[in-house]
Amino acid sequence: MSRLNKLTATLRSLNDNKTLSLYTALPVAALLALTPVAHAQDAASTTQMPHSVQLSSSDELSFSAALQAALANDPEIRVAQMTFTAEQEEVNIARSNLLPTINLAAGHRYEDSDNIYTDPDNASYYDPDLPRSSGTLNDFYWQVSLRQPLVDFARYYEYKGAESYVDAAAFRYKRAEQDLIYRLSERYLAVLLSAQQVYLNEQKLNALEANLEQVERELSLGVGDKLNVLEVKARRDLAKSDLLQAKSELNDSKTLLQNMISRDVVLPEAWVANGHLVEYNLPVEDEAYWLEKVNQNATLQESLSKAKQSEITVSARNAGHYPTVNLNLSYQDRDSEDDQRTREDLTIGIELSLPLYQGGRTEASIRQASARLNAEHATTEFTRSQVSQRVKLAYSRMISLSERLSALVESRQSGQGYLDAAIRGQTLNLRSQVEVLDARTRLVDVQLNFANTLNQYLLANLSLHLETGLLDSNMLEEYDQLFAQAAQKSAL
Repeated sequence: MSRLNKLTATLRSLNDNKTLSLYTALPVAALLALTPVAHAQDAASTTQMPHSVQLSSSDELSFSAALQAALANDPEIRVAQMTFTAEQEEVNIARSNLLPTINLAAGHRYEDSDNIYTDPDNASYYDPDLPRSSGTLNDFYWQVSLRQPLVDFARYYEYKGAESYVDAAAFRYKRAEQDLIYRLSERYLAVLLSAQQVYLNEQKLNALEANLEQVERELSLGVGDKLNVLEVKARRDLAKSDLLQAKSELNDSKTLLQNMISRDVVLPEAWVANGHLVEYNLPVEDEAYWLEKVNQNATLQESLSKAKQSEITVSARNAGHYPTVNLNLSYQDRDSEDDQRTREDLTIGIELSLPLYQGGRTEASIRQASARLNAEHATTEFTRSQVSQRVKLAYSRMISLSERLSALVESRQSGQGYLDAAIRGQTLNLRSQVEVLDARTRLVDVQLNFANTLNQYLLANLSLHLETGLLDSNMLEEYDQLFAQAAQKSAL
């Protein structure tokens, strides 16, 4: 059976396999494209994807769709949301200390006593007809009281400190959202890279299988080289190992992503097959531009808010020396068996309180707050330095990877040109099938390198935007467009 007939039979058997994975049929179709032009029509008719593995667009998972699923299902972001909601109440708690407090009290009082009114020998005060001379009395009362701080610097500074605390919590939650976007993108890109590696390694393995068959045939006809056979076989075995590793990594990366989004992961087929056509030249300014954005880093902004809170705390501790002024208002209604004890009272008062000595507590708390303020300033400077360093590294990495991608694009174009020339040469009986398959294998190697480098490039871009506080859902929409445009180019 000829090589073409064997490949055609293999592909037809794959069409009958209902459990075929997405990435199995495409590599064989690529091999058929390497055969002489006379067989093009037969190859096209046998490269139809089995109905059981066709993907509907509703099942495919884009970056943006994955983010929406992660926002709804990721446990870490849900914890961050609930924590932020709780921390926001600190402002209301602190504000309540500046607002009036109103209390309602009611009670019953029983009294059993001996006094001048209960002494029968004291005729001037004793009267058996009066309840108070019985020695036992029952009183019922209710009271409403209001207390309003008029001057209290310590409580005011505590309120302002609570606002800074909530600001820090808001930046902490913002960072949690950005970390979610980064973690999701990292896992999605890992799945996409693994899928591309499976797809390309299957192409490479099939090309090497065909190449091995060809060199073995040449050897059997006495025109081949045993050393060449051993070399191709070694490359074939290595390709098998690479394919198995890629499949293992694909399963692992899918599991990690599924745990995050709580749904099945089905990547767009065209994204996997045409990742090497992605236009990678994302907008990149100079390094000074990105360093100016360092202050927008959410972690640094959180640190700045904490430092501000510590400054306010020092002021609040100093306010422990200041006087406080409160307005007190109360109304009481008392009903008693003794008419002289029945009454209604309305009391209004202004109360001034000046702390004179508290055993050194105020001074100690001031020193403590000042030390914590210095620690927060040191933490802020350290955080700024760390963020600046990460921005420089991410920027440098993007530039380096961009240059490498440019070189790989040129290599891919050269490899494609060599493959096209080898196919034309084979058609004219100027080149052998072995040379065609070898050219195809080398082109797949370039595409594998491009896929891996593109993955690193996009991660560096995400890291750069994360550290400058610019990472949001719009980034993932841009990534969707990158791969969608690559798929459209392939269709054209």
